Amino acid sequence: MKYVFIINLTSGSNKSKDSLVEEIESYRNEYDISIYFTEGKYSATEYVKNYLKCNDNQEVRFIACGGDGTINEVANGIVGYKNANMTVYPCGTGDDFAKSVGGIEKYRNVKNLLDAKNYDIDLIKINDLYSINVANFGFDADVVKHSESLKGKVKSPYTNAIFKALFTSMSNDIQVEADGELLNNGKKMLLCNLGNGGYEGGKYFCAPYYKVDDGLIEVCYVKKISVFKLLSLIKCYEKGEHLSNKKLKNIIFYRQIKKAKISSKKEFTFCIDGELISGTEFNVEICPKIIKFAMVK
Repeated sequence: MKYVFIINLTSGSNKSKDSLVEEIESYRNEYDISIYFTEGKYSATEYVKNYLKCNDNQEVRFIACGGDGTINEVANGIVGYKNANMTVYPCGTGDDFAKSVGGIEKYRNVKNLLDAKNYDIDLIKINDLYSINVANFGFDADVVKHSESLKGKVKSPYTNAIFKALFTSMSNDIQVEADGELLNNGKKMLLCNLGNGGYEGGKYFCAPYYKVDDGLIEVCYVKKISVFKLLSLIKCYEKGEHLSNKKLKNIIFYRQIKKAKISSKKEFTFCIDGELISGTEFNVEICPKIIKFAMVK
């Protein structure tokens, strides 16, 4: 098997990247290894697709070294190629997907990644893009938008962005149709998460009943609420207790679905594994066991 390390130099710290490269180089005599350094947004997807087009008979494992955005780009690159699989060396800001497949520390060992066994996992398709972890819109997506502008300026950009969004993103006119059921009946909403993995924002357990290979999307839809109510929700949200808390039952719709249609009369932000896109309509569906992921057990 060929092992291709996709390293994003803009995520995490350069010190961690230097030690990672040294660790990778130490295995060159035992494994067929190459390294690619990303050159900007979507360059990882482009590189992976071009590599596979030129090496369609070679079994390849791509190791995404970065944050959730890098993982997303590699996942989008390998879709449709049976000779390709992937895994992750988490060295980003949140590293949420690594938490969903066993924990960050397990994946910070290059030998573990080289020897890991492949498992078929799902992806969520949003129009023509794929999400490996969590997609969201409404309040959560605006938090990500604000956190991007705060990176490098504050210790916890995601948490600080939440407070900024309290003044801008509490009411969203976005319609959600889940497996044919209109969740909000024309009323405004706070946020909605579509989970394949379970975590977002570095520490928030948004989809506590997730499985990455069950052929289902975890939908958590929250009605329009007051700032006071939201603050109590956030505490539960961090621990993954928001779906089991009886006090929040009247404001949350939770479903496990296969398809959804998300729409609005005005353009809105849709966040896919931390990457932002915008539009007025998004068609969402689960793609069961569409890629191979090397899990560290």
